[in-house]
Amino acid sequence: MKLVSSVNRDRRPVNNTPRSVPQNRSGPVGRSPVAVGATASTATSRAAPANQTTAGRVASVNQTAKKDKAVKPITKKKSPVKVILISLLIIVFLAVGLFVALGFYVESLDTVFPNVWADGINVSGLTFNETVQHLINEGYERNAEGISATVIFPDQSSFSVTGNELGLSLDATEAAVTVYAFGRGDTFINNTITYIESLFERTELVGLSTPTLDDTIVRALAEEFTYNFNITLFDSNLEITAESITVVKGTGLKAASEDEVFYFAISTILRAVEANDHLTAHYAPEAIVEDGVDLALLFETIHIDPVSSVLDLETLLATESSDGQTFDLDEAKEKLTNATNGMTVVIPIFALYPEVTQEEMQAMLFRDVLSETTTSLSNNTANRINNVTRAAEEINGTILNPGDTFSFNEVVGQRTVERGFREANVIIGGVFQPGLGGGICQVSSTLHDAVLHTSLRVVNRTPHGLRITYMPRDEYNEELRRFANDATVSWGTTDYRFQNNSDFPIRIEAFVRGLFLTVRLHGTNLDGSYIKTETIVLSTTEFIIVERPSEDHDVGFRGVLDGSRGQDGFRAEVFKRHYSADGELLSRESIGISNYRAQNRIYLVGTRVPEVHYEPPPQYEPPAHYEPPPHQDPP
Repeated sequence: MKLVSSVNRDRRPVNNTPRSVPQNRSGPVGRSPVAVGATASTATSRAAPANQTTAGRVASVNQTAKKDKAVKPITKKKSPVKVILISLLIIVFLAVGLFVALGFYVESLDTVFPNVWADGINVSGLTFNETVQHLINEGYERNAEGISATVIFPDQSSFSVTGNELGLSLDATEAAVTVYAFGRGDTFINNTITYIESLFERTELVGLSTPTLDDTIVRALAEEFTYNFNITLFDSNLEITAESITVVKGTGLKAASEDEVFYFAISTILRAVEANDHLTAHYAPEAIVEDGVDLALLFETIHIDPVSSVLDLETLLATESSDGQTFDLDEAKEKLTNATNGMTVVIPIFALYPEVTQEEMQAMLFRDVLSETTTSLSNNTANRINNVTRAAEEINGTILNPGDTFSFNEVVGQRTVERGFREANVIIGGVFQPGLGGGICQVSSTLHDAVLHTSLRVVNRTPHGLRITYMPRDEYNEELRRFANDATVSWGTTDYRFQNNSDFPIRIEAFVRGLFLTVRLHGTNLDGSYIKTETIVLSTTEFIIVERPSEDHDVGFRGVLDGSRGQDGFRAEVFKRHYSADGELLSRESIGISNYRAQNRIYLVGTRVPEVHYEPPPQYEPPAHYEPPPHQDPP
């Protein structure tokens, strides 16, 4: 071993061999393994005696070569640490590969993770739809049974509510969404870890659905028991009568808040839902007023707003009214501030009365005619009069409470043959043409004119494209009609709407009598004021005469096209003049400008040449048997 190691260390080029050993130049023998041995023996010969013969040195080389053949091959032993590291790396790679494979499996999973429970119901391994159905089958949405809550006040008064009373219910679909999302909303690694954990331990998901319930019962109970509890507390520190409140300053007061009690009860119910059981909770008011009374809470307890009477649309009667009560909060604060401890302070209570009592409302309902407009139906066809009558019947008797909005299309409805409407002229493209329900715009226009003579608010109104002639005369210019007070309507596109912005209900009365349409608005006019309208023509556009060739008429014919009789166009502004009961002008208000285009008079001129059919006169033919008259001699 040392030899090998030494040779390896002292190997030199061939040209450095000692001169005492002749170099072998015999060819292939010099390249044999013996040459290596010679080289080694050369190094050994440096220690040999100088008089050693060549034969001796050769023998020495042969002995050395034999020793080299006896040397065992080198075997390298592996380090235990290296083996351990390699093993660990293999394990890590396998583990990572397995984790990644499991992660892709989890990503493709379409079921709920293992060992997952939803509010006590096992939903492991179910698809989303299966989860919803399973929750429903297990009664998840019917779990109001057995759920109830009781709220106890410090004076031991209490109220209880059950899930059934509140109409309590849960949504299985909402719960399934949360359950199915478990373990899927995080990173790839975290989702995989969650899945692995779910294989070995149970996961309980609670509160998956927001309970729906009718809280009006809870609100009413909170109001009642809070009021009673506060009165009980007040009784020990003050005296309340119908006329006054007597307070002894300095005794302190603990009071309950209705909102606090309400939300406390709701919270208790929701906790009972989570526990799926009955829960009892003690409400402890936090409001503690040092050395005095919580006047704000006392005001909330004592103050009652009056209730005015309104019209009940179902019964058409005035509803019941009621008085209220209150006290001057600022005055009470000042009295308590100026009083010393132990002093008695008296706070007066006074009544609040409604603006309109039931008796007053019933007496005032529809007592006045607010306005009335009548338009003419003369020269109308039977179909048009029929349509006007039908529309008037539909709006007749309509009642609008304060704040209500009237819609002509909603009230009259779609104009169909089945509902009694017929074809009559309507304005289409600037020309009068037959159309189903033609004429009902006279009803909307007459109604609009009546509305303009009140304080009611017009919400939506569209004028006609052409000036109409059936409106009544203007109240300030007899030469004009109130044509700019019109309102066109069309089913599905154009509507007429106005709002009852008064304090009393109004009723629409509409009817056809003879050849006149009348619309009256009944309501309550407290001050006797009234309104007139004024029409101002801003500009006029004269119509022109147009001749249109017609192949349907013979040459020489010239006649007016039906529906194009010709009329001037106008641009007009309307004003509302508001007068007091004694005729004093209170205001003059512009309600807008309307434009009406001119309608040209169109003459149809015949261009068709009539065909001439010539028949020659019959030829004269003598009789077949002609006999001349007999000859007579002259006398």
